[in-house]
Formats: sequence, structure tokens, C-alpha cells
Amino acid sequence: MPCVAVSTSWQLQMLLRLLVAAGLGAVIGLEREHHGRSAGLRTQLLVALGAATAMVVALGLGGQETAKVIGAVMGGIGFIGAGTIIHLGVGVRGLTTAASLWCSAAVGLAAGLGMHIVAAAATALVLFALEVLAALEAVIPARESRKIVISVPEARPEAPGRYRRLLLGEGVKVTAVKTSCDFQAGRSVITFHLSLASGRLTEAVRRLRDGAPEILSMTVE
Repeated sequence: MPCVAVSTSWQLQMLLRLLVAAGLGAVIGLEREHHGRSAGLRTQLLVALGAATAMVVALGLGGQETAKVIGAVMGGIGFIGAGTIIHLGVGVRGLTTAASLWCSAAVGLAAGLGMHIVAAAATALVLFALEVLAALEAVIPARESRKIVISVPEARPEAPGRYRRLLLGEGVKVTAVKTSCDFQAGRSVITFHLSLASGRLTEAVRRLRDGAPEILSMTVE
């Protein structure tokens, strides 16, 4: 039996909470919709509304149900978020949208509990992260991690150091070097783990090829 009397006035109060949750979820969804993301207006609204509805029902049940609902909602939203993540080659797209869905669920839970100020503040912070920080990231030089694997005739001990210096000349940071030898084929395979500014990979590869014409093959991952 519900621990909270399901009166008309109580239900109207809960309706207000649902409307607040839906409105705040829609605000986040509009931002995602503006940037053409898969989880846009309707998805974000429904996530926030669903979380708020679950919380309102839990309040009606009382007892320890509230804590159980919070755990279930925040854990379950991960399945929806996972559907927005796309692997593109060595990169991943959709992590920000998945995180925004998780935040929409939290906003809905806060609204469902009647914490309207907290829900509104959380929404404002989500928009700050999605808009202001995104603009800031565009100004800050981005870096990426890549891997270059080269095959050369049996390398002398000093060879990896020479190749490394060629890469450093392009502003590349070599984070790790691994060398293996194929004695039967008379070849050495050298793997360079790199950290470099976005857009500098082509120049780094060209410098390595030009400075080490003995390279038999090269792959970039």
C-alpha cells in the first residue's frame, strides 16, 4: 500500500514535478538537437520525464523504494547511452551525448523529488559543459594518440633513436617504443606510440619516410 496519500492535491504537486522535469530535459535536448546529435529533443525529454515519473511513484510507495529507484534509473540509463556511442575507426563518437542522457536522468530524479532549484542548476551546468566548454575546446590545441609501425632491414641499436629524432622534429611526443626482430627475414619491426597535435600526423609520416628511405613498410593506427 502507498505510504503517501494519493489525493488530488498530491497528484497535482507531482504533476508539476513531471512538467519541470520534462521542460528541463527539453532544454538539454534542444542543445543536442541543434548540433544534430541522435539523442535530441524527444529523447532527452523522455529520459528526464521517465526518471521523474519513476521517482514520483517511488515517493508514493515510500520506505526504501526511493533509493532503489535512483539506483535502477541511473544504472538502466547506461543501456540507452551505450546505443548512442559509435566506434569510428580508432575514434569514438557519442560519448558526450551518452553523458548528457545520464545527466537528463539525474535532472529528472531531482525534479521528481521536488528539488527544482537543484534540477535547474544541474541543467544550467549541463548546458555550460555542452556549449561554453565546447567552444573552449575549439580554442585549445587538440592532441591525439596514434601508433606508427615500421619495418626496416635488421636495425642497428642506434636506429630507433634516429627515427625517434625524426618524429620529434615535427613536434611529436614519442611515449613508447617497442622493437622486435625477425632474424630469418633479416628485418626489424619498430612500433612508436605517439602523442601529437591534431592534423600533424601526415607531416610526421612524411618526415619519417624522407629521413629514413630504408623503411620497407609503414602502417599507421
